[in-house]
Amino acid sequence: MFSFRNHCIIGLLIIITGMALKAEAQPKQAVRDTLTQTVLIHPVIRGDHIVSSEHEFNANLRLGDQLGRDFMISQITDDGFLRSFEGDGRQNTDWHGWRKEVLAPISGKVTRVNHPDTTNQPGTMNRDAQPGLIFFERADSTTVIYAHIREISVEEGDRVSAGEVVGKVGNNGNSRAPHIHVGAWRKEIPLQIQVDLYAAERKKGSGKASQ
Repeated sequence: MFSFRNHCIIGLLIIITGMALKAEAQPKQAVRDTLTQTVLIHPVIRGDHIVSSEHEFNANLRLGDQLGRDFMISQITDDGFLRSFEGDGRQNTDWHGWRKEVLAPISGKVTRVNHPDTTNQPGTMNRDAQPGLIFFERADSTTVIYAHIREISVEEGDRVSAGEVVGKVGNNGNSRAPHIHVGAWRKEIPLQIQVDLYAAERKKGSGKASQ
């Protein structure tokens, strides 16, 4: 006859065995250290009320899309709402960010440039079109890309400083409205993107120091 103690031991063994089988059946997931796997960039668009939305991680996409953020400009209307466009938004010129100046995210080298071959009407996208792209690379192998940019003013091989004008906000490729998509990675690892909201103050400080 089993004692109460034996029943408890057998029950515990069953639980432990079940947990081990469950752990073995599930593939191990890489743990992302989000404190170190980030990149700090200069504000992307020149203007006030810059808003952004983040992409959730998706390993099935290209490195520049696995993590990313989209940036556009909004304005506070008389009724107190933050809106990205005026009227019905069906024209690119309705959007507050349309053709606003786009600024280099980091200091480094331009490694690739694609000039867009079409412009989308808001609400539609053209997956077959060539999007406006700029790839920026830093000495530590960090790469930051801009997508949907237009009127690109840099070329492959140029060196840029963070905050330098490199183009204007467009609406091309896989885009339904004027905005800039930003993606980043380092050594095949996608990076979360943080924006340096003190960038203007840092420039003022460095300017005083050099005088």
